[in-house]
Amino acid sequence: MFNLIPTDVGRPIADLASHLNYDQLVADATEVLRTLAASETEVPTREGGWRLVRILPYRTTENVIDGLVITLVDITRTKRAEQAAEQSRAYAESIVATVRGPLLVLDPDLRVVSANRAFYRQFKVSAEQTERRLIYEVGNGQWDIPKLRQLLEKILPKHSTFEEFEVEHNFPTVGRRVMLLNARRLEQPPTQRGRILLAMEDVTESRGQSRSVKKDVRK
Repeated sequence: MFNLIPTDVGRPIADLASHLNYDQLVADATEVLRTLAASETEVPTREGGWRLVRILPYRTTENVIDGLVITLVDITRTKRAEQAAEQSRAYAESIVATVRGPLLVLDPDLRVVSANRAFYRQFKVSAEQTERRLIYEVGNGQWDIPKLRQLLEKILPKHSTFEEFEVEHNFPTVGRRVMLLNARRLEQPPTQRGRILLAMEDVTESRGQSRSVKKDVRK
């Protein structure tokens, strides 16, 4: 990483050409010598890789500080996996955000990770009232249904799905509504915890029209 040759021994590290994009190397090394506290920094290389740069005080057997030890660990694969996971998350969130129907993303504990604008608009709630809460705690407990809980708990371990699970409830902010729920696993990179995508469709009006037609037929 420094293109060292034998004659470089004795030269200041600031004079050496490095493959690291690490302008703070000398400053960090100086700070470690001053404080005797180790430094650890993730640094990109000029070729597109990554190194974990550790700077530690070098103690002799007589317990005297006699310089520094700098180690470079190749973390390129780890960083690329993290970047891929972040890109995947951002991509999934962009899809969730643009869907017109209400959507929730749940973690394996069935806690709300995120919701889209349509969800907040439909139920007239805020992110503070929704995110990081168990789905059963959202609102006035409208989703605390034993059968729904059973279906959701199977999705990640059994890779199952469900469609058109009907919930009819008197929601605290919008009144009585009939919602159809569909859920499936949201694909994630292997290094990430599983996620559940829960989509909702408001069918209150169509259900009401259907009931009116049935009444007319009976007459």
